[in-house]
Amino acid sequence: MQPQTLSTKTGLIAHQPMPGGTPRIALDENQLAIRWGLSVKTLRRWRQEQLGPIYCKLGHRVTYLLHEIEAFERRVSRYSSFTRAYQ
Repeated sequence: MQPQTLSTKTGLIAHQPMPGGTPRIALDENQLAIRWGLSVKTLRRWRQEQLGPIYCKLGHRVTYLLHEIEAFERRVSRYSSFTRAYQ
């Protein structure tokens, strides 16, 4: 697995492509927790409470598609703390 690098401009984790040059299309719960600065336990609680981005579960493995992560980030981003995040 390729190492993750921290972007100094945005503070977000930039995920490197998978070996062989194929672009990464999904993150596991550990990678998403690092990207958002949350604990894995928080993501698990969000899944149980049906909050957070849409996820895929095969057996015990949970993955989040990048386009679902980005859609969730757009949906909950706000310009002011006055507006509600979940509507």
